[in-house]
Amino acid sequence: MRILILAAGYGTRLYPLTLEMPKPLIKINNKPIINFLMDKILYLEKYFKIEEVRVVTNNKFYNNFLDWKNIYKINAKIFNDGTNSPHERLGAIKDIQFAIENTKDNWLILGGDNLFEDSLVEFLKFSQKNKPCVTIGVCRLENKSQASRFGIVDLDINGCILRFEEKPKIPFSDLAASCIYFFPKDSLYLLDEFINSKENADASGKYISWLVKNNKVFGYILKGKWFDIGHFETLKIAEKEFLIKL
Repeated sequence: MRILILAAGYGTRLYPLTLEMPKPLIKINNKPIINFLMDKILYLEKYFKIEEVRVVTNNKFYNNFLDWKNIYKINAKIFNDGTNSPHERLGAIKDIQFAIENTKDNWLILGGDNLFEDSLVEFLKFSQKNKPCVTIGVCRLENKSQASRFGIVDLDINGCILRFEEKPKIPFSDLAASCIYFFPKDSLYLLDEFINSKENADASGKYISWLVKNNKVFGYILKGKWFDIGHFETLKIAEKEFLIKL
């Protein structure tokens, strides 16, 4: 298995904080957000064989991540998607395609701006059991009124996604899709098929929505807290409430 961390966004909703610093390198309790993910990966190595870790970023912040790698002695390969501004961005799905091109392996995909307590061990066991289908991590929202900010899913008793909708005005579930994906190697052709279909490949949720309509997709309910650091409000809450749990 290989792991890819998505870190090619520009964090425009957190300007001016992210004008000169990529969102995954923002510090929570004096620790870069992405380092929490690296801790998770170190723990996963006790249970799974991880061939390599990749981080995909953009040209604007490429040197920031090289510095981060050197400062924290990170064992990861940094990929530069060549973009320099939000206007040029490839979008999450094309960044995934770019970063995993020419590999034939199972991939765990993690959003570089996600904080969560789940260890991902059971998530990966569940995901491997349901290969070759894609599995996504989903989180139960404390307040259903928050659902309009996320991709919302409905699951059957086996964890198969019955319905997926991005930012619904009328929520049908309190389960939100996180940016935690398991893409089995035998599903990777679907990524190319989606992009070639000329669908909107900016947000990863667009791909998941397309997958649900065309294939079987599973969702695993993650345990503990989860924060998608997209707004100053969430950042402040995470600073106060996030606990490091492996």
